Parts: sequence; structure tokens; C-alpha cells
Amino acid sequence: MPETPIAASSIAAQAFRFMEMGPISSFQDDSEQAQDALQQYPVALRSCLEACDWSFASTYRQLSEAALEAPQIVDPALPFAFLVPADCVRLREVQPVTVRWRIDGLTLRADVAGPLTVRYTARIENEAQLPATFQTAVSYRLATLLAPRWMATRTKIADLATAGQQTLQDAERIDARSASSARYDGRDARWSDDWVAGATW
Repeated sequence: MPETPIAASSIAAQAFRFMEMGPISSFQDDSEQAQDALQQYPVALRSCLEACDWSFASTYRQLSEAALEAPQIVDPALPFAFLVPADCVRLREVQPVTVRWRIDGLTLRADVAGPLTVRYTARIENEAQLPATFQTAVSYRLATLLAPRWMATRTKIADLATAGQQTLQDAERIDARSASSARYDGRDARWSDDWVAGATW
């Protein structure tokens, strides 16, 4: 399915406000601004989704082995092939963890026949499902992509990029609180976090 944005986009409208321009009312406007926004919106959204393992876009899928179409050649080290889900923006995890794998284009190659369970960041079509801070970050990214054509001042363009990066980091910090705390070093959660324990581990 193509990454086509919805007809009305509050994210796109905000992007033009960030550029100190009048917001578009719809991607279906006849204006050049709307056409540019329509073209760049999927890029802005995807780049922000790729940036982090977002909880709101995380999903699991079980994959069964797929037959490769010619002229694809089987990799002897990773002979089993699986199709990457169509809505996958970035693969985050393959289970079981002992599986050796690699993505080639739209094919996930692995050293076991599966089925495999994968967790990935999924493309989200509905803006209403995106957290507010993340929407703002996408607006900034869209504004940054559009600005070289619609803004004449380089310092303002640079300011947009800086503000957008900061907003994306803010969204990451907020999203990081969406799961219970856990240790990833294999030790008991009650283990002290003092510097001596860290230095001697």
C-alpha cells in the first residue's frame, strides 16, 4: 500500500505555520504548497518513525517462509526467506533471539525455517493515533523539507531544523516512559546502580 497521507492534515498545516506561512486547508488544494506538502509528507513521517523504537508504532507479526521469485538467489548462510510486512518502517527484533538474519530489500533472510516472530515499527496512516509531541516533530520535519523552496532566510531554515530535532528528542523522552522499568544487563533489578557496581560488573 502506498504511503499516501489523508486529505486533511493538521501536521501539514502546522508545518506551514512553522514556516510563518498561511496553512494549507487540504492536500487536495490546487496550490503548489499543497502539492509540495503531499509529496514530502510521507518522507517526513517515515523519517521520524525510523528515528526511534516508538511504543505507539510497535507491533508484532508472525512470518511464514516465502518462496523467492526468480532471479533471486538463495544465500547459503541464510537460506530461508520471509517477506517483510508491507507496513514495516524498520525491523526492531527477530525471535527467537538465536536466529541469524539480514534484510535484503523486502526480503528477510534467516538461518532457520521459522515461522519467525518479528517486532517492528509500523507505518501509521491515521494522524489521530500519533502522540501530540510526535505530531509536532513531524510538522517540524516537514517544514524543514519544504523550507528551502518556500523560505529565503537560511538562518530561519536552520532554526527549524534545530527546533525539530529538539522536539523529536522530547517525544522520545516522553515515549520512553511507556513501559515498566527493567534491567538489560542480566542482573537482578534490585542491584545497586552506584558507580562501584557499574565499574566492577
